[in-house]
Amino acid sequence: LGSFEQMFLFRRLHNRYNSKQSSTYEANGETIEIRYGSGSMKGFLSKDTVCMADLCVKGQGFAEATSQPGLTFIFAHFDGILGMAFPSISVGGIQPVFQSMIEQNLLPQSVFAFWLNRNPEDELGGLITFGGVDEKYYIGNITWVPLTKERYWEFEMKAITVGNEQVGCMDGCTAIADTGTSLIAGPKDEVQRLQEAIGAKPLIMGQYYVNCDQVDSLPNVQLSIGGRVFDLKPEDYVLRVQQMGKSICLSGFMGLDLPPQVGKLWILGDIFIGLYYTVFDVGNGRLGFANATKLHS
Repeated sequence: LGSFEQMFLFRRLHNRYNSKQSSTYEANGETIEIRYGSGSMKGFLSKDTVCMADLCVKGQGFAEATSQPGLTFIFAHFDGILGMAFPSISVGGIQPVFQSMIEQNLLPQSVFAFWLNRNPEDELGGLITFGGVDEKYYIGNITWVPLTKERYWEFEMKAITVGNEQVGCMDGCTAIADTGTSLIAGPKDEVQRLQEAIGAKPLIMGQYYVNCDQVDSLPNVQLSIGGRVFDLKPEDYVLRVQQMGKSICLSGFMGLDLPPQVGKLWILGDIFIGLYYTVFDVGNGRLGFANATKLHS
């Protein structure tokens, strides 16, 4: 956590784990380092019982952070990160907690699902369901698409279009669903075409903006997945933020070129998942998307 001041801030702003207060703690001590898109951590491995609601996983491996450079995690609203992808990309060989739930027969189905609330005024920010789906939080049928790899939650996307123009995923492409990504990200050259098609202008740090007075007149963006077209309206993909006392309307699309070993990917983050209830079906190797309900609908 760097300086004494950073450590003080982190302790004041976050809940922390203390192995000395746990009777089920198991020491490991192996050191670990993880790099994220906007931060990193160093620490060591431990095991303990991990509980979420009334689900308790025994002997779950996890990393205790001892160093988190910068301010990324200090001022975050969360206290930690829960990996929900597959064991093949787990750092340190730690079995993900959902795989442990399956092995310990804690669930009726090998499925988890996310509903995210896009309205910041509401108290409930979202819901994760382990062991099935919650029909209160989606409308209509679920569109299923098979996984192409059990690494990230990867699947095939057919096209990205604006109006009648295909602007991305030109010959079909690989996409992933990721609740840990706020925006929708893709290869920089394709995202630039997409930004131009919706009338967005470059700002700084790879961000693009649109005129707030023209949001209602912007075109829809369509993603073709599993035989269905998923619509994103301008009010869905434009983020209105306050900077220096002024409203700025940012595009929710971001250019991101990943390392060659990962390859070209489109990442469907919270902008997409907030609109479409997302079902992660480990048992059948597939992802499902359905129209999400609004909290007060």
